[in-house]
Amino acid sequence: MNYQQKVSTRADVRALYEKVIENPAIRRYRGYTETKSYGWDAESDDYVKREGEVWFENPAYDGEYIPEGVADTATAELLDEQLANKERQIVELEAKRLEMATRLEQLKEALKICEAERDEARTTLAQLKESLAFTQTLLLPE
Repeated sequence: MNYQQKVSTRADVRALYEKVIENPAIRRYRGYTETKSYGWDAESDDYVKREGEVWFENPAYDGEYIPEGVADTATAELLDEQLANKERQIVELEAKRLEMATRLEQLKEALKICEAERDEARTTLAQLKESLAFTQTLLLPE
């Protein structure tokens, strides 16, 4: 939100600045006369004057600030929409997590089967080596 107010003295500009920094909902402000814009420089403790319509940043601005007790329908609808989007994301992520957990269990079962087949193949190979060694002792003359 922007805020502007007609000013005519240095004290008016300072009062405008003090008013603006108390409200973090105000993004930019300007004190104005017919042809100039005024803001306040806290470091130099003096006003800043610019030609034409110029806006000054509020150092206390907070984009997420919502004044207490203010029912801004657009903001409420936006927050409701954001909440609904987050809830949809949660549901989607939970479904994805369940899908991944199921896939992980399937892979664990497949791993068990592969390990069992590997162990069986090792046993068979060992038996074949034994048989080969025994057959070679029978066939080779000493």
